[in-house]
Amino acid sequence: MKHFIIAALLLFTSAHAQSSYTLVPEKSKLVFTSIKSSSVIEAHEFKSLSGEINEQGLASVTIDLASVETGIDIRNERMKSMLFHVEKYAQALVQTEVSLSALKNLKVGESFHRHVPVSVELHGQKQDLVAHSDVVKTSESTVTIYSTKPVLVNAAEFDLVKGIAALQKIAGLPSIATSVPVTFKLVFKLD
Repeated sequence: MKHFIIAALLLFTSAHAQSSYTLVPEKSKLVFTSIKSSSVIEAHEFKSLSGEINEQGLASVTIDLASVETGIDIRNERMKSMLFHVEKYAQALVQTEVSLSALKNLKVGESFHRHVPVSVELHGQKQDLVAHSDVVKTSESTVTIYSTKPVLVNAAEFDLVKGIAALQKIAGLPSIATSVPVTFKLVFKLD
């Protein structure tokens, strides 16, 4: 009986451990698009992401705000110091629920669509937004979650309007949009 209990615990632990996923940062992307002077559109990204889908199905992605990449060094520095205030708010956190049973039942190449609430913690504020995404099983051990519609992030909800105004002033621009579309491709590997 003792051996049966130990075997059952090992099987349970093994199945539990296989139900978690880790983000593959070099294959993942988080992009936001800015609009300045009413018509100039530019895409930017964060180069450092980490995350997981834990055994309970909680998906978390941590964004290193100091890894913002706009293609212009001085703009990177201004965004870090004047917009994100990375010395105080080094990271943003995005969380949502993912059905592990749905992931487990997918065959390679199959996908399903999600239209779900996501919790976003950014610049000392926490808001619930909605994300439209597809989840694709890309191999026996990886899933990719990518946006099918941009997530619209309103700067006012995250206390970022003053930072945008400061960037606008220092760059001498007539305007910078205070809502930005965000798209993502997140690759998770089975642990």
